[in-house]
Amino acid sequence: MASIPPPPQYGLESLDRRNVALSDGTVRTYFALPLEPPPQLRQPLPLPLPPFQLGPPVRLPPVERWAPMAPLGAVPPMLPPKRKWEGQANGGAPGESSARQQKPEEKRAAKQVKVESPEIDAKALKSSFLKMVKLINESADQKKNYRANGKISQLKCIVCGRDSIDLHSLLNHSYYAKSADLRADHLGLHKALCVLMGWNYSVDPVHKKAYQSLSTADAEANQGDLILWPPTVIIENTYKSKNDGQKDGMSNKEMEGKLREMGFAGASVRPLSGKDGQKSMLVKFASSLAGLNEAEKLAQSFESQGHGRAEWYRVRSIPSGANGTTNQLLVKVDAKGERTWVLYGYLATAWDLDVLDLESKQSALIKSKKELDL
Repeated sequence: MASIPPPPQYGLESLDRRNVALSDGTVRTYFALPLEPPPQLRQPLPLPLPPFQLGPPVRLPPVERWAPMAPLGAVPPMLPPKRKWEGQANGGAPGESSARQQKPEEKRAAKQVKVESPEIDAKALKSSFLKMVKLINESADQKKNYRANGKISQLKCIVCGRDSIDLHSLLNHSYYAKSADLRADHLGLHKALCVLMGWNYSVDPVHKKAYQSLSTADAEANQGDLILWPPTVIIENTYKSKNDGQKDGMSNKEMEGKLREMGFAGASVRPLSGKDGQKSMLVKFASSLAGLNEAEKLAQSFESQGHGRAEWYRVRSIPSGANGTTNQLLVKVDAKGERTWVLYGYLATAWDLDVLDLESKQSALIKSKKELDL
């Protein structure tokens, strides 16, 4: 039996040496199959069976193992490297070294740039703040909507009319608004809303809500600093029941007489009507430092008796018909054995604007006791 012939010799010496130019300008050498196979390997493949047809058989041309290759000089264009997204390893800006990665604090700085406004005068900022405080406190429904985070109705910027989905968004808008003409009013609105909600207006309202952390004492101090001007004391009087069940309040003359007994003659008295008739009095003093001292002294006299603002808030939650003739918080008996009113009083602040009548709202101003400029 004849021995099987050895396979044809085909090694590295049969490969072609080729050069390729890389994108960085260097030239690299590599080995590749020749454009045509060597003679010893040029063996035609077995022909497939022709499809069934009538007539003489048709022979197909021989098929070679090697597909035709591109000429030596034709180098396929190299695709540009994929740009990595920011945050991936070695992902940097074009022209920047790939070894340098952007630090997290640099990313935050790009998004949370604090708006500096040195061109805005401090006096203009203060004036805008006090103006915004008055605007947001004139309506009880508007204040209620702010405190409900816009769940009652759509929150709108009272400076430019822009809608916001919640109070946090409104604060961000007002703090970072770019309109130069409305910049002072936007910043004033931001501060006024923070004081209304008891938040820290000195902390930037960025992505986190750290500005909403403020102690109760500091929040009350911020609100109590903004007073109505001229200095005003609101006196709440409880009602005395008549035989017919109707309720009555004090007249202007009776209130003036009561103030004279307390040593505060000369103050202007104006009644405030409620849904049940007269139940409050506005006592206005002179628009001066002396008038402010008198108003604070009158408010302090009610506070010392346990009849200040906090006590009135508790009393007014008592139903009108509950122990109306015996509850000592509502009715007291004088030296003659007759029932009379119990008075509560407190210094009026900006947050009391919604209880004033229209004329008093329009004539009232808002001032800061800490920054009182007479």
